[in-house]
Amino acid sequence: MSTRLLTTPAMIVAGLMIGHQVAAKAVRDSGFLSAWPATALPAMVFATAIVVVAAVPIYSWLLARFSPRVVVPVGFLLSATAHVLEWRIAGNNPWVAVAVYLHVAGFGALLLSGFWSLVSELFDPATARQSFGRIAAAGTFGGLAGGLAIAQSAKGMADASPLLMLATLHGLCGLGGIWLGRMPGTFSRVRVDETASGWFGFRAMRDAPHLKTLAAMVVLSTAGAAMVDYVLKSEAAKPEHFGSRAELLEFFAIFYTAIQLITFLAQTAVTPSVRRLGLGRTMSTLPGGLGMSSALALLYPSFPMFAFARGVESVLRGSFFRSAYELLFVPMDPDEKRRTKTFLDVTCDRAGDAVGAGVVQLVLFTAVDYQRGQLLALSIATAGAGLWLARRLDKLYLGVVERHLVKQGDFAPIVVGSETGWTVIDLPTSLKEVAAARATSQPAVAPTLHDDDPRWRNLVDLRSGDRARVEAALSRLSRPDTLQIIQVVHLLAWDDMVPHARKALEPHASRHVGLLVDELLDPETDFAIRRRIPRILGAVASERALSGLVRGLDDSRFEVRYQCGRTMDRLLRRTEGLEVDPHRIWTVIDRELSVPAQVWHGYQLIDQLEREDDSGTVPIVAERGQRNLEHVFTLFSAVLPREPLQVAYHGIQSDDAGLRSLAIEYLDGVLPSSVRTKLWALLDARPDLQRAPLGPEKALEQLRQTQAQISRVDLPKSGT
Repeated sequence: MSTRLLTTPAMIVAGLMIGHQVAAKAVRDSGFLSAWPATALPAMVFATAIVVVAAVPIYSWLLARFSPRVVVPVGFLLSATAHVLEWRIAGNNPWVAVAVYLHVAGFGALLLSGFWSLVSELFDPATARQSFGRIAAAGTFGGLAGGLAIAQSAKGMADASPLLMLATLHGLCGLGGIWLGRMPGTFSRVRVDETASGWFGFRAMRDAPHLKTLAAMVVLSTAGAAMVDYVLKSEAAKPEHFGSRAELLEFFAIFYTAIQLITFLAQTAVTPSVRRLGLGRTMSTLPGGLGMSSALALLYPSFPMFAFARGVESVLRGSFFRSAYELLFVPMDPDEKRRTKTFLDVTCDRAGDAVGAGVVQLVLFTAVDYQRGQLLALSIATAGAGLWLARRLDKLYLGVVERHLVKQGDFAPIVVGSETGWTVIDLPTSLKEVAAARATSQPAVAPTLHDDDPRWRNLVDLRSGDRARVEAALSRLSRPDTLQIIQVVHLLAWDDMVPHARKALEPHASRHVGLLVDELLDPETDFAIRRRIPRILGAVASERALSGLVRGLDDSRFEVRYQCGRTMDRLLRRTEGLEVDPHRIWTVIDRELSVPAQVWHGYQLIDQLEREDDSGTVPIVAERGQRNLEHVFTLFSAVLPREPLQVAYHGIQSDDAGLRSLAIEYLDGVLPSSVRTKLWALLDARPDLQRAPLGPEKALEQLRQTQAQISRVDLPKSGT
């Protein structure tokens, strides 16, 4: 089927549904606050939470039993019918406002989750990349249109007229859902096990401890938001702010539309945030933003500040938090995800509403003058607890990713559904960015899926731990993908496989420089891998590879720094136009020379160095104790003329006192004072203060002449 024929109805339904979502929240809030006092709001929120929590397992069972193709369109049509009934009995009956509140806050969330299930099961990963962005944009613009329509017509409509508009929108969504449900789609899926995850998904949560932490975080953040939400709505209901139902409807329509627009703009920063900060810190933006905005509202109590605090929470929840939240489900099996995600999306969210409503109800029994301050302070407390939980997520998630590494196939974009629309974000192209790079180098893992995929068979062989299978898999690599590259990098920790792994990596290193640099710079990467990656980066003549090597000079292990220095020198010699920051190199040299003498003389190398024909800065010497000096002179050559340094390096190690003195004289003239002072202290060498200074040029000339007259061993040159 054509991708366009499948995408168009999905876009239409998305726009209609999110348009309904934004408009319905304005109708819900204005109707309830006009019919009931604000003090009744906590009880309403609590009742809604109970109804939704009771409905979630039934709704999940219906999705699994009859599929979203049937359940979702029927749900939209039932919702439209309910709106018509609400319109027919509307008037001065305050219980209609209760019914509308239960309908919109409860049933609407289930329909949103169900629509996402329907769409995700129609598209395969390839067509999803082409279509989900357009579907997301349609949902966003639909939300803006729905909010603006309610805001513009608020004063001209009868009190019950917006309900007809909502009924029309969901009726059209139902027809669009039937249209979608009859399409064959582009992806055939295996039917999931309806009992695998348990009735509420508790079994999946037991196997994925990060989801238990996530559930607690969702409950706390929603509870804090419910407290701030009550403060805003109780203030909005006061006559001095909005004296009529029409004014309340207009305010909430504009408020939710503004949130929709700002959330859409904030989504442009989501993907860079996830890649730079990680999942845990990206999710912590929600409790952090809620806590700070609540603190400002506590310090400067006014209606605009209350609206600001509620708006900040809504924007962060719909963008940064929701995007990182969805990525946490990526490693889960489809059957576990279907059950568990509904539980977290709806049940935990409404449980947080119930907790917040309960706290508000308790606060209402206290002195009136302090109610706002108490609720804002409690919101700040829940935000602090949420920040503490967010710090644990990355570590917990890592274990889940490692266990599911082999099960992950095509890294498709993630469509993030929320009450404000969708965010579409790409999964990171490097397994380093999803914290999967720490899997062991040789575990024997047999996949249960994709057995007919040669890429996966090759990956299994690479992870088998069997030398013959690994060598055969390496020989078959023609254009390895990221999964295969990361596994070949792990083979660098296997001494017998290092030559084969290097032979496989070097031709493709230029396409995976970022991954290699990430592994090099991660202190938790195996030491054997870190000390062998610089040799691979030496095959890439680029600023990016050179920058990674320079940063590798900060490693805590000498051999890693040594190998980075040698490879850096190799790139600088072979590639014109590559340069390093001299200040950065002098800082590294100063640090290398600032160690105690016993540490300086204790440096050793584990790997045997290879010899190459190309000339280097300094020769490789036989004594292990001189690797430190060789490393420092290699760094010197990055910022000083190479050929004179090579002559001085020979001279400073010479047994001839005159030759050594001339080398010291030259270096004393070209090295910064702090560097030469530390170097002389470590070498137990001093310039000859009794003789007249020659200057570096004359000292070098005499050094060359003296060297030509002294028979010395012609040592092999350095290389990597």
